[in-house]
Amino acid sequence: METPVHYDFLIKLKPKTNKSPQHVNVDQPPQQAAATFSVLFLLYKQQIYSLHGAEFFATGRRPEPISRKIIHIPAGDSPCRHINDFKDILTGMGILGIKRSEILFEIATKAHDCNGVFMSVIIRKKVYSEIRLHNEEDDIARAERESMEVGARPVPATKSSIDALERVVFDVPAPSASDCAVCMEEISAGSEAIRMPCSHVYHSDCIVQWLQTSHLCPLCRYHMPCE
Repeated sequence: METPVHYDFLIKLKPKTNKSPQHVNVDQPPQQAAATFSVLFLLYKQQIYSLHGAEFFATGRRPEPISRKIIHIPAGDSPCRHINDFKDILTGMGILGIKRSEILFEIATKAHDCNGVFMSVIIRKKVYSEIRLHNEEDDIARAERESMEVGARPVPATKSSIDALERVVFDVPAPSASDCAVCMEEISAGSEAIRMPCSHVYHSDCIVQWLQTSHLCPLCRYHMPCE
């Protein structure tokens, strides 16, 4: 599954200023007008995580700079005549389709009168990742996949580690979530059960027979000591 990616952008135009100098030094030549109009493209990456539909940024992580391109246009030349150059820069940054067209249109709109000396095109690439909470259903699904792997040879747990397992007796039937996953039957009140170090509970006979063949917990694949 591909990671979703979205772009947003901001275009800023630094306008020309007509400030009168406070002091004039007749020994210095008059200030030369800017010979070029520069357009700076900046591409950043922002990682965004989502959990149950809610989005949030990684704490303490700033947008990561990916690419920086600048193009200089002769002063007095309309930036609109260089749209193809801007298009090539955006294409090289991986920005295609509608989003590229939106950025080019905004550049052309802002630079129509060319009443500025510098333009910056700031683009943020937002990469979305979904966070999945670890749960027992994932453990069961993973265990089922691993149990179907071809060529897997089970290794039994050591007798001493099996003998050292915690024995428990429930005063009432165990919750359905604690039903024995080996025989898939209820752990009834008064029957002896074994609690693995990973906290999963099984019928004593069921888990002992299991561990004599495989040193892995049937649910979460917790590793028991083995030879």
